[in-house]
Amino acid sequence: MLTKEQKRVQFEALRQDFDGVQTLFLLENVGLTVNAVNDLRSRVREIDGTYRVVKNSVVKLAIEGTDKEGLLPHLLGPKVLAFTSGDGSALGKVLKEFIKDNPELSFKEVFLEGEILDAKGAAMIADLPSREELISKLLYVLQSPMRRLAVALNSPVQKLTSALSQVAEKQDS
Repeated sequence: MLTKEQKRVQFEALRQDFDGVQTLFLLENVGLTVNAVNDLRSRVREIDGTYRVVKNSVVKLAIEGTDKEGLLPHLLGPKVLAFTSGDGSALGKVLKEFIKDNPELSFKEVFLEGEILDAKGAAMIADLPSREELISKLLYVLQSPMRRLAVALNSPVQKLTSALSQVAEKQDS
């Protein structure tokens, strides 16, 4: 059992970690092995996320008075946290892929930019394209009309130069 001082230190550290977090997954862990947890932690770290097992009472203290306060009623039973201030869909993909092979872990709720979503919503976040994918698709869509315009404007110039070169060849012969 943690002393009040230990809880205070943990809660302050967790509150600091939550600063800037846009996506926080609440997961239920029912019997993951230590090796599996270590594997998941390393996968989450690769995408600049954090996977942490913390007592619910400490989490409650850390989120009270913050925008994540909506998670309070969901902090019942054994829960673990996975969170990031970066790309939430990337974290969701890592978690969903891990859950496929390890059914002992499951989505419960997710805090996404001020909204609380249920387990289905958490799984849907994992299916979203990453931020980089969305930006590249947007750039392609924006670039396409400009590319077509450049080709259309360039076409008469190419035809003119081709016709002029044919006329020049006829005059030379």
